Amino acid sequence: MNEWLGLIGALAGTAIGGFVTYKVANQRHSFERAVEKERRLITACESIHELLSAIASQASTLNMGVLGDLGYSSPLKGDILKEKVQLDRLRMFVDFYTPSLSIDVKAISDQFAIVSRAVAEVLLEKNRNDEWKSKTVESAVFASLEITKLAQAAQERLGQIVQTSLAKG
Repeated sequence: MNEWLGLIGALAGTAIGGFVTYKVANQRHSFERAVEKERRLITACESIHELLSAIASQASTLNMGVLGDLGYSSPLKGDILKEKVQLDRLRMFVDFYTPSLSIDVKAISDQFAIVSRAVAEVLLEKNRNDEWKSKTVESAVFASLEITKLAQAAQERLGQIVQTSLAKG
């Protein structure tokens, strides 16, 4: 009987040790997943912040091109932007990581479309009367200013999202 007790004790000890090892490994894995998730969120939020700045800057550059062409007879060049406008990439990051900013990004996209339309009209319009120039400049200026305001507001909200996320961790 003592032999059985020794065998049962060894088996019970092995089972308990295995269970404890499993629980510790599982907790460690959960912790590592949480840390990785937080790291990915912060990296994505940094990218969103940079994209918002870049898009606002690009809108201002396009706006200045419209103003230069219509106000100062400095022809607008089709390659005025040095980098591709990354609205789709911004939308993707926002949809994946900060969906609460989707409305802001939609508004920025809508305003960017107005600036882009003004650029296209400046490049293509042959009949440039004063009324047309005034409307085109006005729409580009107001849309560009609105993009800057929207981007700054989105960046502030993004900062709050990150701070809230870090406070939870």
